[in-house]
Amino acid sequence: MMSPLDPTDTANDPMPVRQRLARILEGSDFPALSKQIIDTLSGLDDDAHSLQRLANVVLREYSLTLAVVRTANSVHYRRGARPIQSATHAMMMLGARTVRQLASSLMLFENYARKSPELKELMLLSLLTANHARAAAARLQQDPEEAHLCGMFRNLGEVLVAGHFPEDYARIRELMADGTRSETAATRQVLGFPFADLGVEVSRHWGMPDTVVQGIRARAAASASVGAAITSFSHDLTHALYRLDADASDIPLAVEAVIEQHGAKVKLTREQIGGIVTDALEETRELFVNPQIATDRMRFRQLTSAARGALGESVTARDEDTPTETGTVDVAALRVRLRQELEEKVDVASGASVGEVLLLALEAVMRGGPYGRALACLFTPDRQRLIARTGLGEGVEALIAQFDFIVSVRGGPIVSITQQRQAVYLPADRGFTTPEVRWAQSMGLTQFGVFPLVVLGKIVGCVYCDRLGGEEIPDRATVRYTKAIADLVVDAIGRRRSV
Repeated sequence: MMSPLDPTDTANDPMPVRQRLARILEGSDFPALSKQIIDTLSGLDDDAHSLQRLANVVLREYSLTLAVVRTANSVHYRRGARPIQSATHAMMMLGARTVRQLASSLMLFENYARKSPELKELMLLSLLTANHARAAAARLQQDPEEAHLCGMFRNLGEVLVAGHFPEDYARIRELMADGTRSETAATRQVLGFPFADLGVEVSRHWGMPDTVVQGIRARAAASASVGAAITSFSHDLTHALYRLDADASDIPLAVEAVIEQHGAKVKLTREQIGGIVTDALEETRELFVNPQIATDRMRFRQLTSAARGALGESVTARDEDTPTETGTVDVAALRVRLRQELEEKVDVASGASVGEVLLLALEAVMRGGPYGRALACLFTPDRQRLIARTGLGEGVEALIAQFDFIVSVRGGPIVSITQQRQAVYLPADRGFTTPEVRWAQSMGLTQFGVFPLVVLGKIVGCVYCDRLGGEEIPDRATVRYTKAIADLVVDAIGRRRSV
């Protein structure tokens, strides 16, 4: 994925940029982040396997699950009267490309926002820029999710320097604080190149679209495309409104300057800009503000106050302390919503395939259980093997490879339980048999469940799930819920076979 730096991109010697990138890649966590982003951006289409891989990326992070569901429910995508609750359903609606872009943005946010207060603030500004860009693009009839991706990565170079070279970053801030040096002058003195050069090099290393590179370089007077102009406008709007060192009395003038500088290419009224800022604040509330942390609530109120001070009543974002979503999940209510959504897809008239129903069911099991992993296993056409076809959860790709069982007495407990036609979660329903103990130990498990799928009197496979580590055994209500989800899968398969 690594691309050589185009020597026309900068008048500086590019070697310092490559040296910095090499040092970053030697770090403990950055290679893992790079692999996640590269894997997410590359080689995924709108097919069932890609959807499964994306679902595993999305469901791993609560904030990303929220982002995907919320995006599908936005005015730009919403098609039905009832809000979508399932991330898998949301991904089917949005498509792989949109979800890849969302996932990449949120991976960057999650990786750096947790490292230090300074980086958390930088990531907040990046997220606001991304949300400004999405809202502006929607109003200008451009691609909202591509704009979001460009906005999120617009300030990548500064984030990387702050995260991996904190002493250099502190020196840059010191040089800028006395007012004698611009950002460009300070970065060239300390680094030998501007922040943008490092951002471009890393975005190319990740295989980011060319639009992201253009967005990193975009400036008000030199943006070659509408997309780049939106990225530049969104970045400048964020910094005019929300810099921590800004004087409140200067913010309205700074916002007016942004509107004037970008007005030729970003043709938006003040009322539209107020709506853009409102949308961005509401999006940021759900992803960033933690109701348990007073400093976060205070910062959010500062954001809304600054926006209203500059744009008046056109900013209608709420500024109460408690956000609309928190990390606390009402599992009983979530189960009801996920089950209702699955029931709609069971109907043949919904147009959902068996594969799509299986993924929706596995998400309902994973999030509603909740469980660590869930698999859909089916018999081969000759009924000689029971094989995992798809799955969700931590390390599920490796688990799927292990779920290939001979249908015989030597096939092991998964085959045996499936053939008995009775759902069982061990050890909630009964104690382990000796073969079950041996198999569970070989898999590093202390509990697991098998829910046979019996369609029109014939066993076709099973839903498997487990909890990892020292998690408590599911209660009876959880096991009943899981069985109900498996029964909906049976209903879906049966309806499609009888058509």
